[in-house]
Amino acid sequence: MKQTIFILLFFCVVFPGYSQETFMYRLILKDKGNPPFSTEQPEMFLSDKSVQRRARQGFTVDSIDLPINSSYLQAIANTGAEIRTFSKWVKTVVVHIPDSSLIPTLQNLPFVDTLYCVWKGSLSKQIASQDEDDVMQNTLKNNINSYGVGFTQISLNNGYLLHDAGFRGRGMTIAVIDGGFINVDFIDYFDFQKVKSVKNFNHETDDPLRGGIDHGTKVLSCMLSDKPGEMIGTAPEADYYLLKTEIGDEEYPVEEDYWVAALEYADSIGVDVVTSSLGYAYFEYDSMNHIHNQLDGKSVPISVAAGLAASRGILLFNSAGNEGNNEKWEKIMFPGDALNMLTIGAIKQDSVRSGFSSGGFTADGRIKPDLMAMGTAVAIVGSNGQIVHGNGTSYATPILAGLGACLWQALPELTSFEMIELLRKTANAFSHPDSLMGYGIADVYKAYTQSKTGLKPAGTENTVYFSINPRENRLYLNFNHPQNHSKLILNIYSGMGIKLLSVSNVSSSIDISGLSKGVYIAHLQMGDKPAYVRKFIKL
Repeated sequence: MKQTIFILLFFCVVFPGYSQETFMYRLILKDKGNPPFSTEQPEMFLSDKSVQRRARQGFTVDSIDLPINSSYLQAIANTGAEIRTFSKWVKTVVVHIPDSSLIPTLQNLPFVDTLYCVWKGSLSKQIASQDEDDVMQNTLKNNINSYGVGFTQISLNNGYLLHDAGFRGRGMTIAVIDGGFINVDFIDYFDFQKVKSVKNFNHETDDPLRGGIDHGTKVLSCMLSDKPGEMIGTAPEADYYLLKTEIGDEEYPVEEDYWVAALEYADSIGVDVVTSSLGYAYFEYDSMNHIHNQLDGKSVPISVAAGLAASRGILLFNSAGNEGNNEKWEKIMFPGDALNMLTIGAIKQDSVRSGFSSGGFTADGRIKPDLMAMGTAVAIVGSNGQIVHGNGTSYATPILAGLGACLWQALPELTSFEMIELLRKTANAFSHPDSLMGYGIADVYKAYTQSKTGLKPAGTENTVYFSINPRENRLYLNFNHPQNHSKLILNIYSGMGIKLLSVSNVSSSIDISGLSKGVYIAHLQMGDKPAYVRKFIKL
């Protein structure tokens, strides 16, 4: 990759009057030297789980995985520069320096190709502990089914059916790369024992559980929440690694370096799935900005790193971005252009695209976004432990990432690439993808059943199926076994949990002419048996 494609300029040394501020530079290395490791002994620099994940899928450990020679890092440190982070995959080292006087020394190191300024400021600055930009309103608890307010967002991708089949993420590991994870250890919606590690990668706060924004808390809640009757997430039984890279009140390219470092860490410990609700395109200074032509998966280091992680057997999900209404950008953000990664856009509860959801295509003509999940009025848990509603592809992404982990639990024989292909092929617009919805709304249960032809999940002999005849305005119920209809009660709720219709002594169909177009939840009580809860859409 030629470094001349980057447009980051040396703005740090041409703006006078900032002597009180310090800087960070990204050093692009010519090579990694000769590290004292061998690809024949990967256990010396990768965990057993990481090596096994590669081997299981037929991916090999290669020279890209080898660490940077420690002598290079020592030579950089000897200049007086403080090393903040580094990447073996894209051969970069980020240093913190007090002023521009060290630049010539760093540039003259024989293994340094180029350097770019990626941050300036004071490390003493603190940021607010709350992120309220995406919060709409407090939401009342909803007890119409075990998923509570989380039902609609899991139902749009038929994730509850995958849960019904017994797949809730057990045995899967998910790394969440995001902002702060404030109070995750105190919130009663979460089983904190499922959180295996919390690690900070940026320069601003030492404790990801107490400082910074709570965006990561909200993202995690889409997956880990497990409070029946109030909210259940999409992968409540998975194990999680929480990796903080984002800084809330500023935007500099150094955050991309932190993101890459977190991704390499996630790979090294052997996680199965990575979900990230972060994206980058423009920064504090125009000279740092990316451009549309770089959306090719190979021009910007963060996207290159994401593609490399995918080629090592990790299933990656990244948010498309909320630039759909931004005339200056509109498109997906980096690293959403990465190769072999699922970029997730947002839909509303009526399955219509959210206007803010970023579009594609990539600069080299690939379909992006890949898939869609609910991103408008999503039920999330904030750092105060209360359920609120939020908007953004930030929430669509973990919803689908959690379901992806459950699907992979169900289909462990598949590789990450095969998982991507399966999720795309079973989405509702696979035959006619476009730049706004990609391959469409993912259907994880369809993906499961098509891969397990002839396999009936536990309980399907008692399953109730719903269908609609739009010409007759009737909702039909199909029972797989005889029922005493006098004991059946059907309640229909709006997507927000408001009861709209109740019918006793249910037979094979009911009149729904009084319902307007939209998404509804049918709650069928069958005597003393567990209730069936299903989503349906009236067109």
